[in-house]
Amino acid sequence: MSTEVVVALAAVVAGLAGAAGPAVVRRLPEPVPHPDEEATKVHYADMGSGRTSVLLAVLAAALTVSIAGLLPSPSLLGVWVALAGVGSWLAWVDWRTRLLPFRLTAPLHVAVLALTALAAVVERDAGLLWAGLLANVLVFVLFWVLWFVGARVGSTFGYGDVRLAGILALALGPLGYTATAAGIYAGFLLGAVGGIALSALGIVDRKGFAFGPYMVVGAFVGPLVVSLW
Repeated sequence: MSTEVVVALAAVVAGLAGAAGPAVVRRLPEPVPHPDEEATKVHYADMGSGRTSVLLAVLAAALTVSIAGLLPSPSLLGVWVALAGVGSWLAWVDWRTRLLPFRLTAPLHVAVLALTALAAVVERDAGLLWAGLLANVLVFVLFWVLWFVGARVGSTFGYGDVRLAGILALALGPLGYTATAAGIYAGFLLGAVGGIALSALGIVDRKGFAFGPYMVVGAFVGPLVVSLW
Protein backbone atom coordinates (compact mmCIF):
# COMPACT_ATOMS: atom_id res chain seq x y z
CA MET A 1 0.00 0.00 0.00
CA SER A 2 1.43 3.37 -1.02
CA THR A 3 2.25 6.11 1.46
CA GLU A 4 -0.39 8.37 -0.07
CA VAL A 5 -3.11 5.77 0.46
CA VAL A 6 -2.04 5.19 4.07
CA VAL A 7 -2.12 8.92 4.81
CA ALA A 8 -5.52 9.26 3.11
CA LEU A 9 -6.93 6.40 5.18
CA ALA A 10 -5.47 7.91 8.36
CA ALA A 11 -7.08 11.24 7.52
CA VAL A 12 -10.45 9.54 7.01
CA VAL A 13 -10.18 7.74 10.36
CA ALA A 14 -9.18 10.96 12.12
CA GLY A 15 -12.03 12.78 10.42
CA LEU A 16 -14.56 10.18 11.55
CA ALA A 17 -13.19 10.42 15.08
CA GLY A 18 -13.46 14.19 15.00
CA ALA A 19 -17.04 14.02 13.72
CA ALA A 20 -18.00 11.84 16.69
CA GLY A 21 -16.93 14.56 19.12
CA PRO A 22 -20.31 16.26 19.72
CA ALA A 23 -22.05 12.94 20.38
CA VAL A 24 -19.38 11.94 22.91
CA VAL A 25 -19.26 15.32 24.65
CA ARG A 26 -23.04 15.44 25.10
CA ARG A 27 -22.77 12.29 27.20
CA LEU A 28 -20.16 13.64 29.59
CA PRO A 29 -21.26 14.32 33.18
CA GLU A 30 -21.69 18.03 33.76
CA PRO A 31 -18.94 19.64 35.87
CA VAL A 32 -19.89 21.53 38.99
CA PRO A 33 -19.75 25.23 38.00
CA HIS A 34 -18.54 28.12 40.06
CA PRO A 35 -21.55 29.88 41.68
CA ASP A 36 -20.85 33.05 39.67
CA GLU A 37 -20.88 31.13 36.38
CA GLU A 38 -24.08 29.10 36.75
CA ALA A 39 -26.19 31.49 34.70
CA THR A 40 -23.78 31.64 31.75
CA LYS A 41 -22.22 28.19 31.75
CA VAL A 42 -22.45 26.17 28.53
CA HIS A 43 -23.76 22.68 29.28
CA TYR A 44 -22.24 19.68 27.54
CA ALA A 45 -25.71 18.30 26.79
CA ASP A 46 -26.54 21.41 24.77
CA MET A 47 -23.33 21.47 22.75
CA GLY A 48 -22.76 20.41 19.20
CA SER A 49 -24.60 20.15 15.93
CA GLY A 50 -24.18 18.66 12.49
CA ARG A 51 -22.11 21.64 11.45
CA THR A 52 -19.84 21.19 14.48
CA SER A 53 -19.26 17.55 13.53
CA VAL A 54 -18.23 18.58 10.03
CA LEU A 55 -15.87 21.27 11.32
CA LEU A 56 -14.21 18.88 13.76
CA ALA A 57 -13.92 16.21 11.07
CA VAL A 58 -12.18 18.64 8.71
CA LEU A 59 -9.89 19.89 11.47
CA ALA A 60 -8.87 16.38 12.55
CA ALA A 61 -8.24 15.24 8.97
CA ALA A 62 -6.22 18.37 8.14
CA LEU A 63 -4.08 18.01 11.26
CA THR A 64 -3.35 14.38 10.42
CA VAL A 65 -2.27 15.19 6.88
CA SER A 66 -0.06 18.04 8.12
CA ILE A 67 1.98 15.79 10.41
CA ALA A 68 2.08 12.54 8.41
CA GLY A 69 5.16 13.37 6.37
CA LEU A 70 7.19 14.39 9.43
CA LEU A 71 7.00 11.14 11.37
CA PRO A 72 10.25 9.18 11.78
CA SER A 73 8.24 5.96 11.56
CA PRO A 74 4.90 5.21 9.86
CA SER A 75 4.00 3.17 12.93
CA LEU A 76 3.57 6.45 14.81
CA LEU A 77 0.75 7.57 12.54
CA GLY A 78 -1.81 5.95 14.84
CA VAL A 79 -0.61 8.16 17.70
CA TRP A 80 -1.31 11.29 15.72
CA VAL A 81 -4.63 10.06 14.36
CA ALA A 82 -5.82 9.63 17.96
CA LEU A 83 -4.37 13.00 18.93
CA ALA A 84 -6.00 14.75 15.96
CA GLY A 85 -9.39 13.13 16.53
CA VAL A 86 -9.74 13.57 20.28
CA GLY A 87 -7.62 16.71 20.23
CA SER A 88 -10.23 18.36 18.01
CA TRP A 89 -12.87 17.56 20.67
CA LEU A 90 -10.72 19.05 23.41
CA ALA A 91 -10.02 22.19 21.41
CA TRP A 92 -13.73 22.67 20.77
CA VAL A 93 -14.85 21.94 24.35
CA ASP A 94 -12.20 24.23 25.81
CA TRP A 95 -13.16 26.99 23.38
CA ARG A 96 -16.81 26.77 24.45
CA THR A 97 -16.43 26.09 28.17
CA ARG A 98 -12.81 26.92 29.11
CA LEU A 99 -12.56 23.39 30.50
CA LEU A 100 -10.56 20.35 29.41
CA PRO A 101 -12.55 17.40 30.82
CA PHE A 102 -10.51 14.77 32.66
CA ARG A 103 -12.80 12.13 31.15
CA LEU A 104 -11.39 13.03 27.75
CA THR A 105 -7.77 13.82 28.60
CA ALA A 106 -7.19 10.70 30.71
CA PRO A 107 -8.27 8.16 28.02
CA LEU A 108 -6.35 10.11 25.39
CA HIS A 109 -3.22 9.99 27.54
CA VAL A 110 -3.54 6.22 27.88
CA ALA A 111 -4.21 5.81 24.15
CA VAL A 112 -1.21 7.93 23.11
CA LEU A 113 1.03 6.01 25.52
CA ALA A 114 -0.23 2.63 24.29
CA LEU A 115 0.10 3.56 20.62
CA THR A 116 3.60 4.95 21.15
CA ALA A 117 4.60 1.74 22.92
CA LEU A 118 3.07 -0.30 20.08
CA ALA A 119 5.07 1.71 17.54
CA ALA A 120 8.24 1.04 19.52
CA VAL A 121 7.52 -2.69 19.48
CA VAL A 122 6.69 -2.76 15.77
CA GLU A 123 9.82 -0.79 14.87
CA ARG A 124 11.94 -2.61 17.47
CA ASP A 125 13.06 0.79 18.65
CA ALA A 126 12.59 1.39 22.38
CA GLY A 127 14.00 4.87 21.86
CA LEU A 128 10.65 6.01 20.46
CA LEU A 129 8.94 5.20 23.73
CA TRP A 130 11.70 6.55 25.96
CA ALA A 131 11.82 9.82 24.01
CA GLY A 132 8.06 10.20 24.43
CA LEU A 133 8.17 9.45 28.14
CA LEU A 134 11.05 11.85 28.76
CA ALA A 135 9.28 14.66 26.91
CA ASN A 136 6.08 13.82 28.76
CA VAL A 137 7.70 14.21 32.17
CA LEU A 138 9.73 17.32 31.37
CA VAL A 139 6.89 19.24 29.73
CA PHE A 140 4.38 18.15 32.37
CA VAL A 141 6.67 19.46 35.13
CA LEU A 142 7.25 22.72 33.24
CA PHE A 143 3.52 23.31 32.81
CA TRP A 144 2.82 22.27 36.40
CA VAL A 145 5.23 24.95 37.61
CA LEU A 146 3.52 27.52 35.34
CA TRP A 147 0.13 26.48 36.70
CA PHE A 148 1.34 26.51 40.32
CA VAL A 149 2.85 29.99 40.02
CA GLY A 150 0.00 31.31 37.90
CA ALA A 151 -2.64 30.16 40.37
CA ARG A 152 -1.11 32.49 42.96
CA VAL A 153 -1.13 35.55 40.73
CA GLY A 154 -4.62 35.16 39.31
CA SER A 155 -3.73 33.45 36.02
CA THR A 156 -6.48 31.59 34.16
CA PHE A 157 -4.01 28.88 33.11
CA GLY A 158 -5.79 25.70 34.23
CA TYR A 159 -4.68 22.26 35.38
CA GLY A 160 -6.35 20.78 32.33
CA ASP A 161 -3.74 22.60 30.27
CA VAL A 162 -1.04 20.85 32.32
CA ARG A 163 -2.53 17.43 31.52
CA LEU A 164 -2.90 18.29 27.84
CA ALA A 165 0.70 19.51 27.63
CA GLY A 166 1.93 16.15 28.92
CA ILE A 167 -0.10 14.29 26.29
CA LEU A 168 1.16 16.48 23.46
CA ALA A 169 4.76 16.07 24.64
CA LEU A 170 4.36 12.29 24.76
CA ALA A 171 3.39 12.33 21.08
CA LEU A 172 6.01 14.89 20.10
CA GLY A 173 8.93 13.24 21.90
CA PRO A 174 9.63 10.55 19.28
CA LEU A 175 9.88 13.30 16.62
CA GLY A 176 12.96 14.72 18.34
CA TYR A 177 13.87 17.48 20.76
CA THR A 178 13.58 20.27 18.20
CA ALA A 179 10.12 19.17 17.06
CA THR A 180 9.00 18.80 20.68
CA ALA A 181 10.19 22.26 21.64
CA ALA A 182 8.65 23.74 18.50
CA GLY A 183 5.32 22.00 19.04
CA ILE A 184 5.03 23.21 22.62
CA TYR A 185 6.34 26.70 21.92
CA ALA A 186 3.99 27.09 18.95
CA GLY A 187 1.07 26.64 21.33
CA PHE A 188 2.33 29.52 23.46
CA LEU A 189 2.96 31.70 20.41
CA LEU A 190 -0.41 31.00 18.82
CA GLY A 191 -2.10 31.56 22.18
CA ALA A 192 -0.38 34.91 22.65
CA VAL A 193 -0.97 36.22 19.14
CA GLY A 194 -4.42 34.66 18.73
CA GLY A 195 -5.54 35.66 22.20
CA ILE A 196 -4.52 39.28 21.71
CA ALA A 197 -6.12 39.47 18.26
CA LEU A 198 -9.39 37.82 19.28
CA SER A 199 -9.67 39.84 22.49
CA ALA A 200 -9.11 43.03 20.49
CA LEU A 201 -12.02 41.97 18.27
CA GLY A 202 -14.16 41.24 21.31
CA ILE A 203 -14.48 37.55 20.41
CA VAL A 204 -12.83 36.26 23.59
CA ASP A 205 -12.22 37.61 27.07
CA ARG A 206 -8.49 38.31 27.39
CA LYS A 207 -8.70 37.52 31.13
CA GLY A 208 -10.06 34.04 30.56
CA PHE A 209 -9.62 32.76 27.02
CA ALA A 210 -9.14 29.06 26.30
CA PHE A 211 -5.52 27.97 25.79
CA GLY A 212 -6.27 24.37 24.77
CA PRO A 213 -7.11 25.01 21.09
CA TYR A 214 -3.81 26.80 20.54
CA MET A 215 -1.89 24.01 22.26
CA VAL A 216 -3.47 21.31 20.09
CA VAL A 217 -2.91 23.14 16.82
CA GLY A 218 0.58 24.21 17.90
CA ALA A 219 1.63 20.59 18.45
CA PHE A 220 0.97 19.92 14.75
CA VAL A 221 2.11 23.27 13.36
CA GLY A 222 5.38 23.56 15.28
CA PRO A 223 7.12 20.50 13.78
CA LEU A 224 5.80 21.44 10.32
CA VAL A 225 7.32 24.92 10.55
CA VAL A 226 10.64 23.46 11.71
CA SER A 227 10.68 21.07 8.73
CA LEU A 228 10.10 23.95 6.32
CA TRP A 229 12.62 26.29 7.92
